[in-house]
Amino acid sequence: MNAGELSIITQSLLTLIVLAFVIFALWPWQRIDLFRQQMFAVRDELFDFAADGKISFDEPAYTELRELMNGFIRYAHNLTPFRILMSFLRWKCVSGKAVQTWTESWNKALHQVADQDVRAKLQQFHSRATELVLGQLVLSPGALIIGIPFLVVGTLFYTQWTNLRSIYRDVTNKIPMSFLEEEAAKA
Repeated sequence: MNAGELSIITQSLLTLIVLAFVIFALWPWQRIDLFRQQMFAVRDELFDFAADGKISFDEPAYTELRELMNGFIRYAHNLTPFRILMSFLRWKCVSGKAVQTWTESWNKALHQVADQDVRAKLQQFHSRATELVLGQLVLSPGALIIGIPFLVVGTLFYTQWTNLRSIYRDVTNKIPMSFLEEEAAKA
């Protein structure tokens, strides 16, 4: 092994170490900070909506939604695919009512809101918070590192399948099928 090859190997290893550090150390904290900032923005809009007098600060639907957003902000570091999976399995296997109580109280509080426009706006705030949570889960390094190879392999198979289908169509258009059918019928 000469000095050039040793240099390339060393540079490659150092690059992989830096890449691993960025993906597993810096990126998760950046994602958490970004998620919290975006959830703060949605919660601030919800507060402004209530401050404008469109809904009371004591309204159960408002307090449920605000507490949900506060919980997401507080526990953003726990929003990882692995922890969500383990929590779901624990909920499914041990206690089936723990998650349903918030959903039931949210739906009950939401249906108590008399104004349809306010109810729709609260549902929109809830949807935006849910989209942020799903984005946090999907863009987490663990999910991407596990998902990207499957996506790449799936894309390659789809591309090859499309190419094979295209080749098959081209070949079948050029082969005189009536001739082949005639030969097969004679045999």
